[in-house]
Amino acid sequence: MSDLSRWALFGGVLIAGLLYAGCTMTRAGYQTPEYTVRAQLGKVEIREFGEMVLAQTPSRLSSEGRDGGFMRLFRFISKGNAATKALPMTTPVLYRGPGESQAMAFVMPSGMPAAQVPAPLDRDVLIVTREAGCFAVLRIRGGRGVNAQQQARDSMRNALKDADWVLEGEPEFAFYDPPWIPAFLKKNELVWRVARR
Repeated sequence: MSDLSRWALFGGVLIAGLLYAGCTMTRAGYQTPEYTVRAQLGKVEIREFGEMVLAQTPSRLSSEGRDGGFMRLFRFISKGNAATKALPMTTPVLYRGPGESQAMAFVMPSGMPAAQVPAPLDRDVLIVTREAGCFAVLRIRGGRGVNAQQQARDSMRNALKDADWVLEGEPEFAFYDPPWIPAFLKKNELVWRVARR
């Protein structure tokens, strides 16, 4: 191997390492809901979450994953509320759809009950409380497109078809990274409420 090849290899490894470290540090800067792992079914984890307070808005994502929902929620936490109070950004951003109840949501910081969340100024932003419970969670690699989402739903159904858990309601997608993170490094998850058979 020539010196040039060694330097090219070293440079590639260094860049990959810096990208990975940047993604990890970016995620570490945001609060994420705590959970307890109840079971592991191959690539699917059964996680128990406590009650969560969400700021939620209707969403109509394009095939590129864009819509005004994110900015409505971002304006709400950036003093677009009755208290003109900035609220911390958390992860993940939740997306449910497609369907009648298509929506996007930000998780409110832990320790902030719904009664303490300032009222949104935008009538399309609602404060809702999600009941505690168990959820099946599958890590998704790569993009956030419709095809990736459908493949994740199919994988989840296959993983749980003979399990002690049954899927309930509609699935959601949990997105942890900002748009500038390369797709192959993004942390995305399919999250689906489950109950014991």
